[in-house]
Amino acid sequence: MIDLQIWIFLAAACFLGEMLTTTFFLMWFGVGASVSAVLNYLGFDPLTQFIVFIVVSIILLGISRPFAQRISKISPKKAASDRLIGKKGVVMEEITPKMPGLVKVDGDRWKAISTQPISSGELVKIEKIDSVKLVVKPWKDD
Repeated sequence: MIDLQIWIFLAAACFLGEMLTTTFFLMWFGVGASVSAVLNYLGFDPLTQFIVFIVVSIILLGISRPFAQRISKISPKKAASDRLIGKKGVVMEEITPKMPGLVKVDGDRWKAISTQPISSGELVKIEKIDSVKLVVKPWKDD
């Protein structure tokens, strides 16, 4: 026979696990275990308790998944450096293929590299980010 303490322990473990993971997955098994604990207290047989645990957990899980996926989507915000890609910058220190230079973009200075020499004062376009350096090429108005 399933003991009341087992259902209470399972519910507590699921709720604690949910607080640590915030996935909206374990919470419903905690609710199912809580309902089964109540059924145990009321004297229902172990098979009924187990079936109710499974059914309640699966129903709540099925109902909540679309909601949980909607609110736990990965933020579309890019990292600050990724937002620089495609922007225009001004070369502050000359860039050569062998030596990085400095580029000012949106008021911030960045180390920059290029496959071609670019003189100080020229405009550049940020192509990508390589570690903590901008990869740039000369700006061409399209």
